[in-house]
Amino acid sequence: MEEMIVNKAFANVMDENITTVDDGVTIEMANRTPPDQMTNYEHQQDFDTNALPPISPKLAVATDKNHKRENNDNAEKIRYISIDIVESILTQMNSKDIMRVGAVCKDWRAISVRFDRIKRKIPWLITTNVWKATCRLQSVVDNEDTFKVKFPWIPTSRTLFYNCSNGWLVTEPDHYNPMILLNPFSSVWLQLPAFKPMPNSFIYMSSAPTDPNCILLARDYINLLYVWRPGDESWTLQGMLEPFETIISFKGQFYTWNRWSWCLTIFQVLPLRLKKLVVPCPFNSHISRVHNVSLVESCGNILLVCIMKHALQPVAIFLFQLDLENKVWIKKDSLGDQTLFMAIPRNQVISVSASEVGCSANCIYLTGVWQSFPLGEFSVYNMNNHTIKSFSTFVGHNQRRYGCNRLWITPSLS
Repeated sequence: MEEMIVNKAFANVMDENITTVDDGVTIEMANRTPPDQMTNYEHQQDFDTNALPPISPKLAVATDKNHKRENNDNAEKIRYISIDIVESILTQMNSKDIMRVGAVCKDWRAISVRFDRIKRKIPWLITTNVWKATCRLQSVVDNEDTFKVKFPWIPTSRTLFYNCSNGWLVTEPDHYNPMILLNPFSSVWLQLPAFKPMPNSFIYMSSAPTDPNCILLARDYINLLYVWRPGDESWTLQGMLEPFETIISFKGQFYTWNRWSWCLTIFQVLPLRLKKLVVPCPFNSHISRVHNVSLVESCGNILLVCIMKHALQPVAIFLFQLDLENKVWIKKDSLGDQTLFMAIPRNQVISVSASEVGCSANCIYLTGVWQSFPLGEFSVYNMNNHTIKSFSTFVGHNQRRYGCNRLWITPSLS
């Protein structure tokens, strides 16, 4: 502060004789101070005890630098945006805008992760174009939050993905194209071995194929089981499994179930070791109104989701929890905070915490199931009152190109 007072006094006395360059680095003395002025100043100093002595040009330069530096510091403080303000703004943004905000700086990137739906593991509805290498992603939280992803580098004439697991899309192999895995969020894709023998149907994938512990199961026309792991150059034939309708991975083992034979098979691979249990069907399996049964792991338990036709409404859904010790299915009336995402008839089910992802609790999001709303992209079944609600199609969405292969996908950047 004393330097600023000194600088101001010096400027008042010598403003006509000193020219300062804009950057405050050099000072040019245009005219030397006449001796008589110096004498008058000295006389004034003797008369006024509070008068300041003359200041050298070097000191003026230094004080000017400090003054500008202080102004710059103040300007930076003004430009700083509070984290609370950034968080408040992010709550009003969609995923695309949040990704752009996260690219500004490290602090904003760390904050944006908590608000980005892609990084929060919220399931998205994905549909792929059969003849063009594109897909659409639709958020179930924000109807206006959609993406269009292109992947023209996929080496196949058809890009219809028949299944999805752990954030990866899966194509069905044929005589001309092997099985392909694609991550639409990271644009990474893998072409699985095409050497014979080769399965023709995807079954299940325990984790993302970038995980060295991943196990991918597939089968052929006669129900022979094949296994592929990251780094394998060919498929490994394991043997034959009992016919089943649904499969999940739970605590390092695979579980399959068949409502017709009541057979619950628990097995491991490499080598194949299996255990068969008889678990009676919790409903009359011969009733024609049973449309689909699916296993899902939810909160550390194995659930059986049964979808039935109903005379008074489009669909009725019942839940059962496996009691492995007593080998029975126990009816479950509520999911609590959990929400299920199901793709029919792929038997693909995802269980998430509704409070964490921001969707409706105790509900089941359905796609691919028959319904009285033919133009709906997906439906939401409420377990509280057993009602179903349909959601509209994408904006500009073409049902002929995107209508037959809707799946749920959990975002993964690995």
